[in-house]
Amino acid sequence: MAGLVIGILISLMGGGGGIFYVGMLTGLFAVSMDQAVSVSLATIIPTTLAASISHHRAGNVKPKIGFLLVAGGVIGVAAGSYLVTIIPLKVLKIIFGVFLLVMGAGMVISRKKKQVKEEISESEQLLEADAHGSKPISKLLIVKGSVFGLLGGLMSGMLGASGTPPILAGLYSMGLSSLEVVGTSVMVLFFIAVTGVITHSAFGTLNWLLVILLASGTITGAFLGPLLGKRIDKKALEKFYGPFFIVFIMVMAISMFF
Repeated sequence: MAGLVIGILISLMGGGGGIFYVGMLTGLFAVSMDQAVSVSLATIIPTTLAASISHHRAGNVKPKIGFLLVAGGVIGVAAGSYLVTIIPLKVLKIIFGVFLLVMGAGMVISRKKKQVKEEISESEQLLEADAHGSKPISKLLIVKGSVFGLLGGLMSGMLGASGTPPILAGLYSMGLSSLEVVGTSVMVLFFIAVTGVITHSAFGTLNWLLVILLASGTITGAFLGPLLGKRIDKKALEKFYGPFFIVFIMVMAISMFF
């Protein structure tokens, strides 16, 4: 049941659910941190794969943009897996807590300054270039995608999370609509999760029973989420998504200090 709820949540809001899994396993089921991290990363793989397929069928995935973040994410996971062996975990959490606070504050300022017409214009230009393939992706988008992907990979590699906040922030800043941010993020996080499991396999023992139980629920929820999303008014989702994401970033930032 917990997996089902998380699956629906991440398929509607984006992300891989890593933070939810780790928090739930350690807090609700008293699983050790190292085991929770390994189970979380393993469970993210089928969850994000199922959500990616479902969102791709719904037309919510932008592969060209997504693979920019994947490239940075894979490098970040490898680097993060090495850094975690030489930097204390408490220090890592403080670093990312500060980073998330700055990122969240920047989003609040950016949201106030942006005009609705500018957002629509950026989205249409991006979609047109992606749909027709006649316009190359700008260098700015390449840099943005690589940097935010790298940060997401570092978070996954060092903390065992899916790296959701930087990935969502990157896609959000690149002009995608809410549903496209959600759909593309789960595709990116699938590749980060696969790399994360490989690089973290030596740091914890997988409890396959927990993986199977969580995955069965989350896969079901991941397929149900996009179907529910079709019934939700897109304008209402746009209004809700921005504030929700900002609050989510801030809550995640505060949690890093404890």
